Amino acid sequence: MNNQKGFTLAEVLITLGIIGVVAALTLPALIQNHKKSETTARLKKFYSIMAQAVLMSENDNGPVEDWEKDEGTTKDEETGLYPDSDYESSEKYFNKYIKNYLKYLKTEKDEKTNLFKVLLTDGSSVKFRNGACMDLIFDINGDKKPNEEGRDQYRFLICKKSESDTNRSFSAYIRSNAKSRAQRLNYCKSTPIYCSGLLEYDNWEIKKDYPHRL
Repeated sequence: MNNQKGFTLAEVLITLGIIGVVAALTLPALIQNHKKSETTARLKKFYSIMAQAVLMSENDNGPVEDWEKDEGTTKDEETGLYPDSDYESSEKYFNKYIKNYLKYLKTEKDEKTNLFKVLLTDGSSVKFRNGACMDLIFDINGDKKPNEEGRDQYRFLICKKSESDTNRSFSAYIRSNAKSRAQRLNYCKSTPIYCSGLLEYDNWEIKKDYPHRL
């Protein structure tokens, strides 16, 4: 007779319970690391393709210093919407200076803000905002939530060097007095639109002290 032995039901349940506990402890960290890696990759890609688009456009259209841009607008604080003139000015600016140097799927008016929006080929998007400079609001996952600054939305600028805090035509959103990483970190904590300045300093890596949950 064969003397075969197997696991009892209790032993199987205990083993499955241990596996479940280990998974519960490690899965959130794995998901978070994946989000950090995806954010880093998309920010690096966007920064590269947009910087290249601006550079190629400058070669053909002259320096950003000479680009035509309408006077900036402000949003309605009650509705959170920008005027139609902002959309029209941004569309005109995009068509003249950026369109021919950027791969994208289509353009549309963003329903939540009225801003001119460009849908990119990887599922991300960028809204053009006609401020003092041309603000670019890059969303790494398009319309998917959370749609919050510093979490999945990051700001950049196309700006005349004479009006830029970085002396560059295209850059992350940076305060002129934010010279050190500690200063950029503080601005990112208090005002998330400046988080792109911190991430640019960190080569787009999401460090452990990054102040916003992805």
